[in-house]
Amino acid sequence: MTMRFQYARPPARQPVISLGGRWVRPRPLVRVTVVGPSGVYVREALLDTAADDSVFPEIAAAKIGIDLAAAPFGEASGVGGAPVLVHYAAVELRLTDGKEFRRWPAWVGFTAARLKHPLLGFAGCLQFFGAHFHGDREDVELEVNALYPGS
Repeated sequence: MTMRFQYARPPARQPVISLGGRWVRPRPLVRVTVVGPSGVYVREALLDTAADDSVFPEIAAAKIGIDLAAAPFGEASGVGGAPVLVHYAAVELRLTDGKEFRRWPAWVGFTAARLKHPLLGFAGCLQFFGAHFHGDREDVELEVNALYPGS
């Protein structure tokens, strides 16, 4: 089955010229739950096909009971940004569109860098789904693929 999510439409500070003067910037934000050994962290996250990893703030790790002191680590960087340290941990991710519910085990990154929204990137999320972004409808559809390890 397919989960369908409407894009969020956060207001812009000025008319967006590249969008014909609209006062909003549509974004594929979805509510995700991260489950750890002693808690959950729920936030809107950006579905980002350009993100290599799924990344959350370090505060999320603390809230769900993950100690990052001995966690494996790597680097990540965004557009024009310097690389930042990312610690990896195994969690459970959950998504629902109100009709369908999906949950799966995933390795995600945690960073001290400021994130406007957590990122759901290829590793940990989009590797398990076919993602169809519909610009005309301003929505995204996610359908589990053969790699999906969850229920």
